[in-house]
Amino acid sequence: MWLTIYYIFCYLIFGYSILIMLSYLFLVIQSFRVQKRMAGNTPNDDTIKFLLQGSPLTPGVSIIAPAFNEEVTIIDNVYSLMNIDYPNYEIIIVNDASTDRTMELLINEFSLIEIPYDVAMKVPSKPIKRVLKSTEEKFSKLVVVDKEHGGRKSDGSNAGINVCANKYFVCTDVDCIIEPMALYRMIWHVVNSHEPMIGVSATMLMSNACIVEDGHVAEAHVPTKPIPMFQQLEYMRSFLIGKLGWAAMDALPNISGGFGMFDTDVVVKSGGYDQTSMAEDMDMLLRMVTYMRNNGLPFRLAQVPQVCCWTEGPANIKTLYRQRIRWARGLCEIIAHHKQLFFNPHYGPIGAITLPYIFIFEFIAPVLELFGQVFMVWLLFAGGINWGTAFIIFGMIYSFCIFMSFTLTLFDYKTRAIPWHRTWKSHTKLIIAAMLEPFFYHPLITIFSGIGYWKFLTNTAAVWKPIQRQGVKKRAKS
Repeated sequence: MWLTIYYIFCYLIFGYSILIMLSYLFLVIQSFRVQKRMAGNTPNDDTIKFLLQGSPLTPGVSIIAPAFNEEVTIIDNVYSLMNIDYPNYEIIIVNDASTDRTMELLINEFSLIEIPYDVAMKVPSKPIKRVLKSTEEKFSKLVVVDKEHGGRKSDGSNAGINVCANKYFVCTDVDCIIEPMALYRMIWHVVNSHEPMIGVSATMLMSNACIVEDGHVAEAHVPTKPIPMFQQLEYMRSFLIGKLGWAAMDALPNISGGFGMFDTDVVVKSGGYDQTSMAEDMDMLLRMVTYMRNNGLPFRLAQVPQVCCWTEGPANIKTLYRQRIRWARGLCEIIAHHKQLFFNPHYGPIGAITLPYIFIFEFIAPVLELFGQVFMVWLLFAGGINWGTAFIIFGMIYSFCIFMSFTLTLFDYKTRAIPWHRTWKSHTKLIIAAMLEPFFYHPLITIFSGIGYWKFLTNTAAVWKPIQRQGVKKRAKS
């Protein structure tokens, strides 16, 4: 009997692994197709800027950046936002009752004073205590909102939505360094869509080893520390293959809360960010899709392949653990709160294809891997492992992982989406990281995901803790 169960389990895992690999290959093909199409139809940055800069039809954009105890990076972040090249935008920094010097630094650096402001509570948020603007013309785009503590980024984002006055808003994190052309690249998808574009996702990468000068990334480098380096590879797969592939099918399931653009009106009608969710970005997008589909309204979602934002990733295992526990719990919440979308063609490709894929191949995978690890340990002690077969299966999966990473590196080189594409050293680092990832990084992610699932099932109190920022490297001034 046990032998029969063993064989059934092995065949199931083998079949499951084959399906995962085929799905990845499908997304690779889709991402290459959309990139090829965009290369033929999308002008370069200079042409996009020329066409949009002088047009009265170019939409205004509000950039919302919630901040809680961000004194290490807050000034650099604001200057980064100031350096964005776009004709019509405002910057809304939302101070979520910081207990450090965040507010003090903002007031002193940008000469802020309180102004009278009638805030319309379009979406739920903690009360806003005051709104401040600069007395200096060069900081006229800056608005600072000082509010009561909401405990989560989602509450700060909602407060920013209540203040913003533009058709579109971008939600970002205060540790992010924004590319100067980011808004042009995103708005281009909006103005060239035949249907209303309700959300645009942009590629994000790690800023941990980058050199920052005057609020922008002057030199882009692959992180040198192991955890950020592995996450860099993970982000590249997610944005340049996963999200680009899903966007090609109008099936993009998530726009990162780190840097994403949304239609303000649709977000307000969908209720804004859920203040209780651990996956507020994906939750809001799914509620936007639900609103549009239930009302029979056409819409589009897009992914920008060029890097638009650099974010500081976890630098150690402790911080990575907190991040992945939060992500795992958030995925559980998504499945519980939006179960009516899963396998439901009424909600288009997202309901019929993407969400089932996420459930089968992203939610279930860590559970099967953890079970498989325990099963392998038991077989090891029981002497039941067929080492020849085990090495063949492992070699197949490992070879596929390396193939995917080489494909990703080639994709980066061909698209020139990432500023380090000319350096062999950077690509070598990524290839080495890809070879080591299955042995070190991936098992950690699997274990952390399992712990996150368990915390959700046992209803353990969820506590949102921001990443402890270390700050980015600055170029020494001569």
